Amino acid sequence: MTAVAQKTEVKPTWTTDKMHEMFSHMMANNYMSAMQVLCKQGEAVTKEYQEVSKKPMIAYYKKLGVTTPIEIIKAKAEFETNMFGSKIEFWGDEKEAHLLYNSCGMWNAMKQCGMEKAQEEKMCASMENCVKEFAQEFGLKGEVKFEGEKATITLRK
Repeated sequence: MTAVAQKTEVKPTWTTDKMHEMFSHMMANNYMSAMQVLCKQGEAVTKEYQEVSKKPMIAYYKKLGVTTPIEIIKAKAEFETNMFGSKIEFWGDEKEAHLLYNSCGMWNAMKQCGMEKAQEEKMCASMENCVKEFAQEFGLKGEVKFEGEKATITLRK
């Protein structure tokens, strides 16, 4: 039997990499679980969930005051790297900018949660749609190009 006789305060000890890994895994598991349940309820419910869940993300970027493709791409790269531990490169200008996921923390976590091939295809299609709709919120065009395990997001005026 293990016992702790005195109250013991827990201090944070995880490395940044460990926090990225655990946060990404938790978010991926929650998202995949929600989608599994929602898909059983029909396409309308799934679409409503996606619409509601993207509003805070759009509000976050609008609050930052980013408006041009390069400003948005840079902010997205910083967010994804700091929150999920993604490995990202970006480049571009005021008219067109690109974000290359060399490694996506959320994608890796979803794969570790048991994402199957059919789910991967749906997730890719969902990401493409999300990027298009996100870009439209800023008066831009957005697209995604997949190359193996890498993906490039492009935003343009």
